[in-house]
Amino acid sequence: MVLNVVVVGVGGQGLLLLSRLIGESVIASNTDINVSVAETHGLSQRGGSVIVHIRMGKEVFAPLIPRGEANIMLALEMLEAARYLDYLSRNAIVAVNDKVIRPIALKGSLPSKEELLSALKSKFSNVYVIKASETALALNAPLSANMALLGFIEYILEVKGIIDINMVKEVIKGVGRGRVREANLKLFNYGYNVARNLVRDDIINKLPY
Repeated sequence: MVLNVVVVGVGGQGLLLLSRLIGESVIASNTDINVSVAETHGLSQRGGSVIVHIRMGKEVFAPLIPRGEANIMLALEMLEAARYLDYLSRNAIVAVNDKVIRPIALKGSLPSKEELLSALKSKFSNVYVIKASETALALNAPLSANMALLGFIEYILEVKGIIDINMVKEVIKGVGRGRVREANLKLFNYGYNVARNLVRDDIINKLPY
């Protein structure tokens, strides 16, 4: 069995770092699991669309997740969450940052956050909103919003027995220094507690692995 995760957003939000930390945390916690991290993106340095494929399990043969087979989506931006919904399986868990970024080439109006969230919830029952950017800004660490999404998924992986949360925190301590490191840990704990409070164990236990 393979657990499939897609990480989506726009260039500059730290998606590649987030994905790398997920992979490193699994490897640091469990040497019996293979992890593949593969990004397919366009103009990532210019705010373009980014999607990263993460696959973990004892037998991972291909790096890219087929459409309709992702079990978890971590979305750092709401429009990008809507863009990549076709990658998700029917019972997927969707964690989306409460943030909308106007695409560079878009000249018309944008859908509201409420409209985007309604569209997400109309297709999937396990949708969770995380105020990652808002919380990061309050901590004066706007570039660390990705750490909240990291905390969210690590709770799920902990319940599945895939990671050791203490090993994960050691991995996070290697990212940034001083105030940034402190903010990263606070954001991680915030996302972890969102998942712990909102995502039921029976939903997590339905995930493959």
